[in-house]
Amino acid sequence: MSASTPGECKPEYTTPARVQAWFLHRSRENWKKKYMERTADAKRLQNRVHDVTKSREQWRDAAKQLTQRVQELEAENATLHEQLAALKKDGLLRATGSASG
Repeated sequence: MSASTPGECKPEYTTPARVQAWFLHRSRENWKKKYMERTADAKRLQNRVHDVTKSREQWRDAAKQLTQRVQELEAENATLHEQLAALKKDGLLRATGSASG
């Protein structure tokens, strides 16, 4: 085996340098375009997650308030039914289903 010099290991390219430069430029531009699209998609998805999370919290708060309001109204309704039953028991209130004439 003969000793090789560093210049001998260099591969020979058959494609002209201007074509290689054009190809590399096109490849770089495509890569940048893909990167920008992915960055925009990531930002859009992050914003959507934030919006959905905020909306979900608002709905959860509204549901809690409405649940509390329903409980208050049910308690008030039960109290009124008790008062009505007490009035009927004492005879101060006629039965609502009787015919008066």
